[in-house]
Amino acid sequence: MTRILTLAAALLAVLVLALGATGAPAAERPSLTDEIAARLGVSGEQLRAAVKATLTARIDAAVAAGKLTPERAATLKERIATAKGLGLGMKRGSAKKQKALVQRIAKAKGARLAAEYLGLTREELRAELKAGKSLAQIAVAEGKTAAGLVDALLVKARERATKAVAAKRVTQQQAEALLERLEERIEKRVQRTRTAS
Repeated sequence: MTRILTLAAALLAVLVLALGATGAPAAERPSLTDEIAARLGVSGEQLRAAVKATLTARIDAAVAAGKLTPERAATLKERIATAKGLGLGMKRGSAKKQKALVQRIAKAKGARLAAEYLGLTREELRAELKAGKSLAQIAVAEGKTAAGLVDALLVKARERATKAVAAKRVTQQQAEALLERLEERIEKRVQRTRTAS
């Protein structure tokens, strides 16, 4: 999907440069699609059909790999089928939605959850962190484990990921990949220390 968006952005950039480079009115010059087709020795319609077929095949492959939900695939295919030109007029909405989901999962009220797990107030936790201790060191001092803290911090993220899968905003495979990356980040954060201030 990222490659499709990258290709679309590159083609749009070429289009902008091509439009800016020629001084002829739009009615007098052929479309960018037709110019590319002419260079390849095919008709504009053959090029459009080939690009649309390739995009549709990539969408089908993404669904088969679990990287795209069937509902999202149907929406993208509809856009491609009704698009003018090369069919690359897809919005970056999918990528933006996934990034927003990752950010919401990452902001699962970590400080409050950590303080609750450790049996401290948020102020006490902040004071310990400012003293130069890592969350793992604080957990051990409070008779808890770093692994338990990581699990506690992931509870809300797992709930949100489950809801996102149920709402078909992401596939199960995407949710698992997001949670795996989040867990790695949380594990690093739990071990990190700040210099005492």
